[in-house]
Amino acid sequence: MVYRELEQVRLPYKNYIFHKVFLRAESTFELDYLVITPYGLVILEVKNIIGELEFSINPSQLIQRKEDGKMSKFPCPANQLNEYKYQLSQYLHHYNISVPIHGAVIFASRNSFIRKSTNAVTVIYKNEIPSYLRNFSTINSTLSEDEMEQIKGILLKCPSPSTIPLINHFSIPFEDLKLGVKCESCSFIGMQKIIRTWYCPKCSKTNSYAHYKAISTYFSLCKETINNKECRDFLLLNNRNEAKRILSNSGLLNVEKALLRTINKGYIDRILRIFLILFTLINECAKVYESYK
Repeated sequence: MVYRELEQVRLPYKNYIFHKVFLRAESTFELDYLVITPYGLVILEVKNIIGELEFSINPSQLIQRKEDGKMSKFPCPANQLNEYKYQLSQYLHHYNISVPIHGAVIFASRNSFIRKSTNAVTVIYKNEIPSYLRNFSTINSTLSEDEMEQIKGILLKCPSPSTIPLINHFSIPFEDLKLGVKCESCSFIGMQKIIRTWYCPKCSKTNSYAHYKAISTYFSLCKETINNKECRDFLLLNNRNEAKRILSNSGLLNVEKALLRTINKGYIDRILRIFLILFTLINECAKVYESYK
């Protein structure tokens, strides 16, 4: 595995290694590995494609030939890496940072054989990673330790993969989603809500709790909150009251009520503090009045 190579390598310069970096510039993009070095940033684009591999141009693609003779084609990793370098430069430009960005395409499997490579980017095998990274020490450094720390701080504030809605990560319009409740028996999406349960028109099975998984899917795909209309749209419900019952019985936190409770509690706390202050003042006044009698 690539992370083991990076874990074991001892480089002759200070560095920070990030895995699975999710960023957004002109579009959302994901970097397999990003290394911060005094010589700039290094993107490592990892591919686990086996067989005989050939980079081709016009059109740019990666052609795979397996032992059984089967051929497949993939998007060109060189083009992907160059696009990531551009997107990363745009992302850093937002913070007024301009640094050299290097990169390499890494073929991680021992069963990969590159028959024809490309001059567009650096292409190496997994075991070549240490020497590739060490070679940067032969060029002049461009980043100070403070600048490296600044970039590290920016990347640490990036959202983790689990907090990024998938439709945002993959730039999928909500309209392109297959909406509805999924039947666990036959995988049909579009179960119908009937009294006290969900009915599958394909296999005729029913499931009273099918909407739980659908709501969980909504949170992964769309966002961390859901309102009545969003629930109706995603579950294909026509009844507003039905959606209200589903949300109320799903164990979800009602944000508006929670906020109201917080406001009410704060208001009551302030009233009590004022009452205690007034009570104290009255007692003090009473003591003063008694001393003059």
